Amino acid sequence: MTKNDSRGMPHRPRDARTADGLHTHWLLRRWEHIVKRAEAGFDETATGRPQCDGTEGLDARDELESLMRRGGRRAERISAQVKALDERFLRATSPQPFPPVDGNWWRYRNLD
Repeated sequence: MTKNDSRGMPHRPRDARTADGLHTHWLLRRWEHIVKRAEAGFDETATGRPQCDGTEGLDARDELESLMRRGGRRAERISAQVKALDERFLRATSPQPFPPVDGNWWRYRNLD
């Protein structure tokens, strides 16, 4: 299309999308929230087990992983942010003794 074609439509009929979108920012905030809780130490009511304490942040990490596996520039931007959070999560948690080989590693960490 040219700047204005015969129908009077502009070259780009809508504004450009944001780089990552609101959903991606929400996922990153949820993952960061879990990381911060792990770093601060969970309160006495938390059991340290996602099955009992809820999995919102871990579910967000699952979705971020699927976005990163798609590839592309968006995946590279997300990956850089997630990698920093992952390193913090690894330092704040300890591994479970026998995690499955093909599982998502963040689901098999002890939230000390």
